[in-house]
Amino acid sequence: MSENLLKTKPYEVFLIGDTGSIARSKPDQVMETLCAHLNPEQESAVVFLGDNIYPRGLPAKENLLRSDAECALQAHKRALESYHGKVVFITGNHDWNKGRKDGYEYALRQEKYLEKLFNKNVLLPSNGCPGPTEININDKLTLVLINTQWWLQPGFRPIGKQCGCRVSSEEEFFEHLIKILDENKGKHIIVAGHAPVYSYAIHGGRYKLSHHIFPFTIYKKKAYIPLPIIGSLLPLYRKFFGAKEDIAHPRYRHLRHKLKDIFRNYPGLIYAAGHEHNLQHIVKDQNHFIISGAGSKLKYVLSDGKNLRFGKKAKGFFKLRFETNGTAFMSAWIIDPVHKRGKLVYEHQLC
Repeated sequence: MSENLLKTKPYEVFLIGDTGSIARSKPDQVMETLCAHLNPEQESAVVFLGDNIYPRGLPAKENLLRSDAECALQAHKRALESYHGKVVFITGNHDWNKGRKDGYEYALRQEKYLEKLFNKNVLLPSNGCPGPTEININDKLTLVLINTQWWLQPGFRPIGKQCGCRVSSEEEFFEHLIKILDENKGKHIIVAGHAPVYSYAIHGGRYKLSHHIFPFTIYKKKAYIPLPIIGSLLPLYRKFFGAKEDIAHPRYRHLRHKLKDIFRNYPGLIYAAGHEHNLQHIVKDQNHFIISGAGSKLKYVLSDGKNLRFGKKAKGFFKLRFETNGTAFMSAWIIDPVHKRGKLVYEHQLC
């Protein structure tokens, strides 16, 4: 057996996003299912893919929403109380006060609060910076974390050394990302950010007929106010022009196009995101795009599409396993009332 194989053990990465509505006062069903997979004899990491607190991140102490927001983060900590592995959080739009101009303050508060809870800095990239932040898991696997909300955020956005950021411009961010990917060629690479690059759900401009007839159900599940014909204007606008959290929005589109152009030079790369409240696996340009945003909320997703290998509206998460021989496997698990580990609904060999 080679020296590298002796050094490296199998490693598992759990991808779960949009857990901001996690149960506050009782065990959460999704987190209990996830924890049933956490074997103390297995090296692993849990990556929370943003929107860690609904509805609007961690406000100031005097805010009425503060107590509930603290309870959300404490529930994450309780669920992982006995977990031995690596825990990482990234931020999403809701963590930045739902994309409002003062969102930077909310992101910093959450980072400091999580640091006290876990006795170490677990929210990355730090200081609300764009990243990229590199974590070398082992000699076979690297995790790269990027702050996609930085690109979409109005108001103040930190950049440069004066804000504790490693890059001083948008262009330097992409240069540094390319440098990290080049240095890790030959390894498995997971790039994690909240916003998807591809999506077969609402933020990707995919709507069903009922959204055109009852357009307010896009935002509220039971808002069945019929607006036939006129109602189509909302989904069509979001499909072609986009709200600021949609792929079609100009700032989002800029980031997405740059990431697509970069990623296609690294076949086998895995990009993991949340944002959409469902589970998706998309394959494009020999890259794997995972959406695992079904941690606490659910929304519509297609079950079939040109590059869509798997799409499901069900609460759950993705699990990646990297073997010592270089092979990697993905699986999707959803909650199940009968089985503690949940129900396996999708499997795929990545390489």
